[in-house]
Amino acid sequence: MSSEDSRRSANTAVLLREAFVALNDRMIQRLEQRGHGVVRPAHGAVFQHVDDGGTPVARLAERAQMTKQAMAELVAHLERHGYVTRIPDPDDRRAKLVLPTPKGREVFAIAQELLPEIEKMLDDLLGARRAAALRADLERIRATADGHGSG
Repeated sequence: MSSEDSRRSANTAVLLREAFVALNDRMIQRLEQRGHGVVRPAHGAVFQHVDDGGTPVARLAERAQMTKQAMAELVAHLERHGYVTRIPDPDDRRAKLVLPTPKGREVFAIAQELLPEIEKMLDDLLGARRAAALRADLERIRATADGHGSG
């Protein structure tokens, strides 16, 4: 490992991302075990940001901080595989809303089932007090970075 590699791996932002990737990989494995092998990590950008009543692609892209074109590709993939559908937006005749299908809602349900396991794993790994402190610290970082906290 070069000194550049060790500096990069010691970077807090990189460690946070790598921890997220490791936890997200558990989700992808669980989805694959349950018959949803076409769902990839990138599709989390759709599932995380879609509203129950439907969401325009442009709003999904904005929430996920990605281009409309990239979001449209993710949505198209999920639509081809039956996870979402597009319906006319009643508020804008030119737009369509992305809406989860029953198959897409199953992905949400599987994610909800896995969350307590992940929380327990963190409690077991760090201890309940440290895990709670980590959650509080991450929430504070998020709030501050979003401009909602005092830092």
